[in-house]
Amino acid sequence: MSAAVTLVSCGTVATTQPVTTGGVRTGKTYSKVVVQDFKNAVSDDDGSTVVAGRHFADVIAQTLRTSRPGVMVARNGSTDAGTLVVSGEITRYMEGNAALRLFVGMGAGSSYFDANIRFSDGANGQALGALRADKNSWGLGGSLAAAQTVEVFMKEAAKKVATDVAPLLR
Repeated sequence: MSAAVTLVSCGTVATTQPVTTGGVRTGKTYSKVVVQDFKNAVSDDDGSTVVAGRHFADVIAQTLRTSRPGVMVARNGSTDAGTLVVSGEITRYMEGNAALRLFVGMGAGSSYFDANIRFSDGANGQALGALRADKNSWGLGGSLAAAQTVEVFMKEAAKKVATDVAPLLR
């Protein structure tokens, strides 16, 4: 059973790294979250990363709305003293090929999703913390690897964001 849990999703969404020692600043709480479009630090000729940056921000915003129904969550809105800003960039994005992951394995058709995610104060831009998403499909193939898509990786990263910012929200 533990092997199955370990293999469900390769890669990680790192624990929030505080900007200062002592953890993420918790002296201030926020009543509003603005999720900005993620920049794309990768180039892709077909433009999929440009869409992915907006889509990942939408996934984070929806996850925050679901997990924290009393908190106002906006996309690319104005910020003020009561606003927590979530932003960042996608550093690797590859859909891969589910059929190759299913039937061939050994890295063929692998999917990847990496992103840097930052939290900052909306009033002054002061950095509060950061996450690093580093997700990839299981290399040995089969149905487990075929089901590991960029969309799944984005949802897992968004859940981690919601968990990590929860103490900062009122």
